[in-house]
Amino acid sequence: MPYFYLYDSYLQDKNYSNQLIRLETALTDLGLQGKIGRLTLLKSIRDLIESALRDNSDTIVVVGNDITLNQTAEIVAQYPKITLGFIPLGQDKQTLAHLLGIPTGLLACHTLSSRITKQMNIGKINNQFFMQSVSAQGMFNLECENHYRLSTNKPHYLKICNFDLWGESKHENSNPTDNLLEIILTPQKNNSWLSSFKKQPALKPTILPLKNLLLEALGDNLTLLVDGHKILKTPAMVAVANEKLKIIVGRGRYF
Repeated sequence: MPYFYLYDSYLQDKNYSNQLIRLETALTDLGLQGKIGRLTLLKSIRDLIESALRDNSDTIVVVGNDITLNQTAEIVAQYPKITLGFIPLGQDKQTLAHLLGIPTGLLACHTLSSRITKQMNIGKINNQFFMQSVSAQGMFNLECENHYRLSTNKPHYLKICNFDLWGESKHENSNPTDNLLEIILTPQKNNSWLSSFKKQPALKPTILPLKNLLLEALGDNLTLLVDGHKILKTPAMVAVANEKLKIIVGRGRYF
C-alpha cells in the first residue's frame, strides 16, 4: 500500500521544521514511509494527487488542517479505490481531526498505522463535492427532496452539514454514514437599538435531515461558503453524493 503524503503550504513555515523531522522519523519507524508532495503556488492539490496516482499510490495522507483535507477529499471522492488519511498539524481549523478521532501531531502516526478505515458520505453542491458543510446567512427558499418547500420570512443562519459540528456542544455533530444531510436553520438575533433594552430569548435551531434540497435566495443572491474555502452563489442543488470516501479514522471518532 504505497503512501503519498500531501503537505499543506503553511508547513513551510520554519516553526514546523522540527515537527516535520520528528514526524517523518516516526513514519519511517512505523514502516509508513512514502513519497512527499508539497503544495505550492505552482503545484495544486489536483497536480499532487494526479502525480501520486501515476506512481500507483493507493493511500493519500493529508498533512495539514480542515481546509487541506476538504480540498483533497473533493478530488479523492472521484477515485473509489483510494484511501484517505490525515495527520493534523497546527491548532487552527482542526474540527475534522476531532470528529475523526485523530490526535494532532506525532500521535496521528499511530492512528495511521492502525489503519481503521470507514466509508463515509460526501456531499455534492452543483456537481462539486464537499466533505464538511455549506453555510450562509440571509433569507431563502428551500425545496426539500422535491416534496415540500420552506421559506424564511426573516434572516436566518443556515448550515448544511455532511460531517461537521452544528451546535455549541462538541457532541452536536452530523453523522456522515446515515446518507442524510443535517440542515440547521437558526433565526438571526434582532440587533436593533430597541432590542438592547430587553432580554432576548435564546434562538433554537430547526434541524432537518434531508437527502437533497434546492436552495434559492430571497432577494439578492445568497453567498454560500463551502467547506470553509470556496464561495458559490445560489441557486444551488445540494445532496448526498452517490460516491463514498474511504478514510482512516481513530478509535475516538464521532460516528
